[in-house]
Amino acid sequence: MHRLARALLIAASLISPMAAQAKPVTLGVEAMRQLAFEAVTAGFAEQAFVYTDLLLQRDTKDSTALAIRAQALRALGRTEEAQVAARFAWKYAHSDNGRYGAAMAMAQVLSTEGRRTAAQLWLRRAAEVAPNARAYAIARRDFGYVKSRNPWVFQLDASASPSSNVNNGSSNSFMSIGGLPILFDIPPDQQALSGFQFGLGLTGKYRFSPTAPNRQTEARIGLMSQGVALSGDAKDKAPDAHAQDYTYTALEFGMAHHRGLDPAAQNVLHVTGTAGHNWYGGDDLSNYLRLSLGLDHKLAHGSSLSFGLSGDHTARLDRPIQSSDRITASVGYTFALGANRLSVEVEGAQTTSDSAEVRNDAVTLSLGWKKTKPVAGLILSGGLDLTQQVFADSRYVIGGREDDKLTAQLQVGFQNIEYMGFSPVVTMQVTQVQSNTAQNERRNLGITLGIQSAF
Repeated sequence: MHRLARALLIAASLISPMAAQAKPVTLGVEAMRQLAFEAVTAGFAEQAFVYTDLLLQRDTKDSTALAIRAQALRALGRTEEAQVAARFAWKYAHSDNGRYGAAMAMAQVLSTEGRRTAAQLWLRRAAEVAPNARAYAIARRDFGYVKSRNPWVFQLDASASPSSNVNNGSSNSFMSIGGLPILFDIPPDQQALSGFQFGLGLTGKYRFSPTAPNRQTEARIGLMSQGVALSGDAKDKAPDAHAQDYTYTALEFGMAHHRGLDPAAQNVLHVTGTAGHNWYGGDDLSNYLRLSLGLDHKLAHGSSLSFGLSGDHTARLDRPIQSSDRITASVGYTFALGANRLSVEVEGAQTTSDSAEVRNDAVTLSLGWKKTKPVAGLILSGGLDLTQQVFADSRYVIGGREDDKLTAQLQVGFQNIEYMGFSPVVTMQVTQVQSNTAQNERRNLGITLGIQSAF
């Protein structure tokens, strides 16, 4: 009310007939900017527009005046002109204060036009140049508000990592066939090759307007690509191997429906369908279809149970005999223990195929851990997966093949390092596969640098 009263008093003194007969009132640049800001904040957009006109007659590159003008034009419904003003405000800003005001003004204009994804980008810019903690908190709050009303949700994943096994090759150099006491060389390009892996993924989800409370349907499209660079040792070991031989790309389309089964959403049902195509080494690899059903049940004290059932069909295009169908069932339990959040999940899968090297039964035990609060600015989490696959038939060993796979990882997120709302994440992962067939034994040690959204 104090700002409104002050703006009204100053405005009245400038435009009243009595003031016209009295000695003229002279306002400095800062006072005029403050008056324009208070006018637009109080809802007097036309007056704010007039005041910014006077400021811009003095200096056409007045970033503060342009930002206020953008807000006034937005309030007057002249959003295209408001965008132009906000863009010039950003261009001419020479301080974090100026850039912050311009970015916030642009975000407001874009949100008014319904361009919420673009508005989120400008709010990330505002957070990046926020002059203080309060301004940062406001940009982050507004980002959450716009995001909650945006039917589109985009997720960008990028990673880079050195790896001891970029091609998922065997950790051995010899193998036997059919249990014969004869060793055969494993081709160098099928052995583990060291190098560098890098990946990029983009996922877009469109959330349809809910038809009822606790119900949400969404469509999804995703594109993921992973490439490698071979080390000098790998090139010497396998001179016929080329980095492009190990590139992997996948394109997916999907639909999902989430439905609360009770008013309090204690039980939530998830139904998902996904269709995709992938390439390996630049050649078509497979088409695949996945249907899944999940149920989350909330328990007391933040604990929950989850149940899952899915079916997958993979049509291999490079080796049709290795096409397969898989059925998977899982149950998981998540609970809090002090300042930690723990999870345990058991999954069983059965894969059928005309190929003995694909047909198998598998069981996986997964353990997860996450610190609920940052530790010295670090967000910590980790996991351990134990998988046993049993192949009843195999051309490589009499009596069938058995693979035991262990994967352990530790993930560290850096809360205090941020750029436009994204923070780095380092993942350390060790994978070991023991098998009664030498060519299927695997070993891989990798450290991955990725990014994740901080809000």
